[in-house]
Amino acid sequence: MKYYLCFDIGGSSMKSGLLSREGKIIEKKSYPMTDTFEELLVCMKDFHQMFKEDYELDGVAISSCGSIDVENAVIDAVWALPFLQGIPWREVIQKELGLHCEIENDANCAALSELYFGEAQDIKDMAFFVIGTGVGGAIIRNRQVCPGAHRYGGEFGMMLVEDEAGNIQNFSLIASTSSMVRKMEEKTNESWDGVRIFEEANAGNALCKQVIKQFYHNLAMGVFNVQHTLDPEMILFGGAISQRDDFVERLMEEYNMIREKIGMDIITPNLKCCTYRQDANLLGALANYIGRNE
Repeated sequence: MKYYLCFDIGGSSMKSGLLSREGKIIEKKSYPMTDTFEELLVCMKDFHQMFKEDYELDGVAISSCGSIDVENAVIDAVWALPFLQGIPWREVIQKELGLHCEIENDANCAALSELYFGEAQDIKDMAFFVIGTGVGGAIIRNRQVCPGAHRYGGEFGMMLVEDEAGNIQNFSLIASTSSMVRKMEEKTNESWDGVRIFEEANAGNALCKQVIKQFYHNLAMGVFNVQHTLDPEMILFGGAISQRDDFVERLMEEYNMIREKIGMDIITPNLKCCTYRQDANLLGALANYIGRNE
């Protein structure tokens, strides 16, 4: 049986996993993010050392933040970790570990994890939203990532919208979990986080309830636009908030209110939440590797 070394490079850490071809995670380890590429490579070599004698390793699969030239396995731009920009990953990994390498953007990897192993295994066309401090995502057509001409495909957070005051903002600023936190802090001059907002809303805090409702309304507007622009079979959501039991229900309530307000018999989207959370990017990196080498 063949196995793969999978790495998820994020702003604060690098998650590492030994995975089977079927997506079974054999072992995991997390390394704190380093300050240089050379230090990061030491961590990768350490993880490789743990398994190279006992497992038949077929390749290295990487998920990373940033804009990625998948064909040439090079990160063109990565704001969080600029020392990774321009690294020729295939050449380096082949030289240092003796294995073939593939690399893909982290949001695209999260989407691919669902295509290969999760909710979207029978889906051809999908839009994928990642809801967190911002709004990211991916577009899938015929089970392939659509990066776009400038690799901005799926950057739903860049959509322009008007806020309640009529100011033009990007979608990330009004439909991310951090948008709720900012609004509560502006209105109360207190420190907030998402967990506290939902807890106090459940306890009856009217302002928290209002802020949460506005978040779902704003997100539903984006869902409406994406559904009627791309017309995907499924819209899938990742990010911690998508794991709430009532996430889809609350989102559909706001979507249906938009439907009633505009008086149109619009498409009812197929909304789902991700199967995987912290392991999505590792599994998606593996899916990308398999898809590019079959």
